[in-house]
Amino acid sequence: MNEIESHLSKILKVTSNITRRKILTTLVQEGPTQVTDLAKYYDMNLNTVSKHTKLLEVVGLISRKKIGREHFIEANLEPIKEIDKWFSNLRSIWEIQLDKLEKLLLEDYKMSELSLNSSHTSKAPIETKYNTWLNPTLLAKFMIAGEGMVVSKAETDPREGGRFSIIMVAGDQELPHDGEYKKLAPFTEIVFTWESPFSVDGSTVTLNFTKVDNGTNIDLFHKKFLDEGSRDSHLLGWESILGHFENAVS
Repeated sequence: MNEIESHLSKILKVTSNITRRKILTTLVQEGPTQVTDLAKYYDMNLNTVSKHTKLLEVVGLISRKKIGREHFIEANLEPIKEIDKWFSNLRSIWEIQLDKLEKLLLEDYKMSELSLNSSHTSKAPIETKYNTWLNPTLLAKFMIAGEGMVVSKAETDPREGGRFSIIMVAGDQELPHDGEYKKLAPFTEIVFTWESPFSVDGSTVTLNFTKVDNGTNIDLFHKKFLDEGSRDSHLLGWESILGHFENAVS
């Protein structure tokens, strides 16, 4: 601790006492005052007031002066500049942190705004389409996100709060994809989180199943991506998956 920091600590320690703060305030308001007159403002004896003023004097917040034969004390606010500077530095640090927080929140907001939508219609019954998404054997057949990819493992625990695990393989690289089922509304809707090497926290996928004249429509909605490039890459992957899905249910 350097000399300035040491002095600042002493000032803060002395002024942590409410009586000494009141004494300093009185001296600022009244100007040069004798200790005997100062004591009249407080419900304490002269000796106690004198002890408080001496402590304030030690850290430079009170100075003494002689006017004729009389001794007076007065407030000296020069040391307060050290406190002002310290608080100014704290404010600067705090503002920097707020700027960083604002930037992070803005980035998170931008990520949460990025989404994609893809639809697929086939003649398969709605019950078949819904159940296919929860069947690990069938998942392994259609969760093909790109040419040359395969699924080496697929596991599901199809209940709300249950999890699924899919390992996609591209060449000699394994790409684990996991998630948690957040909502399972039979033959209507499936909502799950999407956790992969390319996803961000909070990324979710919603599948809506609707009967149409020529069969069943699946509307896939995936939200929250790191950037537009990641979103566009996922869109290609989901379109490939939905294309292979048709083969799995036929």
